[in-house]
Amino acid sequence: MQQPIVPAKAGEISLDYHMTLEALRSGVGNQYHVGSMAQAIYMAMLLNQRGYGVSVPELFRDAESVILHCRQSGLETGTCVVDNDAYALLGQVLTLFDQQLAAVPVRELVAVNAKLKQLFTSANAGYDGEDNAR
Repeated sequence: MQQPIVPAKAGEISLDYHMTLEALRSGVGNQYHVGSMAQAIYMAMLLNQRGYGVSVPELFRDAESVILHCRQSGLETGTCVVDNDAYALLGQVLTLFDQQLAAVPVRELVAVNAKLKQLFTSANAGYDGEDNAR
C-alpha cells in the first residue's frame, strides 16, 4: 500500500481515460464518458491537493467548466463532444493524472477514491431520477 500502483494497472487505468477522451473528441461520447472524464478530473485534483503533481488550480477550474459544458450540451443535443481547445485542456489533466498514477502510493489512491465516492454520493443525494434538484 506504500508503493505506487503496478505499471501495468496504471497503464490500464490511463488507457481507459484516454479512450474516453477520444470518444468525446470524436463525437461518439455519451453521459457515461462525461462522468468518467469528470472522475479523472476530480481524482487528479484531489491528488494534487494532497501534494502530488505541480499545483495548477486553474487547470482544474477550467477542466471542470469544460466538462460541465459538455454534459449540459449533451443533455440538450444528445451528443457529448469537446472541441479542440477542450480536448487539449482535458489532455493536460490526463497527463498530470498519468504522472500521479506513476508516483502516488496505492493507499493515497484508495483514500482519494473513497473521498470522491463520498462527494459524488452527497451531490447525487440532492437530485431525483430526472436530474432536477429537489
